Amino acid sequence: MKRKISAKTIAITAILTALEIIFIFVQVPPIAGATLAFCLVPVLVSAMTQKKGVTAFLSVLMACGMLVSAYTVGAGSLLAPVFRNPLVAVPPRLMVGVVAYLSYHGLNKWVDRRFNPKLAALPLGSDEYKSVNRKKQAAVYGVASFTAFVGTLTNTALVCLMIWLCYIAGNMAIDSALLPQFFQVTLAVNATIEVVAFTILVPPIVTALNRAGYGIVKRGAKGAAACTEQEEAQAAPAADASSDDERGEECSKSDHGANGREDK
Repeated sequence: MKRKISAKTIAITAILTALEIIFIFVQVPPIAGATLAFCLVPVLVSAMTQKKGVTAFLSVLMACGMLVSAYTVGAGSLLAPVFRNPLVAVPPRLMVGVVAYLSYHGLNKWVDRRFNPKLAALPLGSDEYKSVNRKKQAAVYGVASFTAFVGTLTNTALVCLMIWLCYIAGNMAIDSALLPQFFQVTLAVNATIEVVAFTILVPPIVTALNRAGYGIVKRGAKGAAACTEQEEAQAAPAADASSDDERGEECSKSDHGANGREDK
């Protein structure tokens, strides 16, 4: 049986693909003197909200796109000579999606095992239930922050490792007068800013997509959106009942006023 691809999956994949292409081939001005790899953002978001296939596709697109960019729009960059080497440009980018996907979904399984039994044993909508649910959502947000941190660090660490293996330990020729150590230091400085920026930027995007229904629905897990909807559904009858009581009281008051006027 063929699996049907939902319209939401197609829409979010198209948006993330478009953003990936823009971040690869449109030069972003340096921020605080560092050139940030914004092409990591769509891959990190996909790893936390989409299925493996979408994340794998975006990872391959990023790896191949950055290799092409080193020969085209990014040819004038100081880092372009090392990224023209497929061993430096491709494998580290492919691993970003793998590490981010395994980190996020693996840690979220632990979060579900820790909090779901407690939530299942509590009355829905009770103060204690809301308190435990808030703790769970905070844990999920923390997992997203940690995943963005690990994914960004994976890219830089593997790129620096491949530079060392190719140009320092391997003595490969490099099309630049600069020493390979210069590229490692530059990447390390950029990575420091990237880690901070993407750890702050990515989790709110992931949270918004999950609450809007564009993320993966976990089996056996009660997300914040689902809990909120259920709480609102339970609260609605009570609100309607209270409004009916208020209307009834107003009607009775008006009837008493009318009867009083008739007696006079």
